[in-house]
Amino acid sequence: MTGISSSTVAAALERLQADPAAFDAALAAHGDPQALRPHLLSLLEAQHLLLKTEADVGLVADMLRRDQKFAPPGRPSVHLVQLRTQQARAKQAALVAKQAHARATQDFARALNLQVTERRTPGIASAKWLQQTLR
Repeated sequence: MTGISSSTVAAALERLQADPAAFDAALAAHGDPQALRPHLLSLLEAQHLLLKTEADVGLVADMLRRDQKFAPPGRPSVHLVQLRTQQARAKQAALVAKQAHARATQDFARALNLQVTERRTPGIASAKWLQQTLR
């Protein structure tokens, strides 16, 4: 996705919540840091949620694959049906998280006036800014 690990995003989110002025130096280059903080917080929360839901989708898919491998032919067991339901819920949560992340990246790129072109979408511009800032 963006090349930023879940632990890095979680650490940055915790740092921002503990000390609101933690990223003011990086935000100051784009305007009033106090006005831009909510956009950064929203972006970090959305990215953290997206990474978490994508991991959940992978875990449920792995469990379903593992359990289906040894299932006897015929009607699926109640356990497999529950796993498929859980997989559908996880996929739905991931889609909602992707939409929230897209909105957050667009708002963040617009607020910071990041350069957005045909090839450099708001998501790419925001990810690049985050990578440079979270190093």
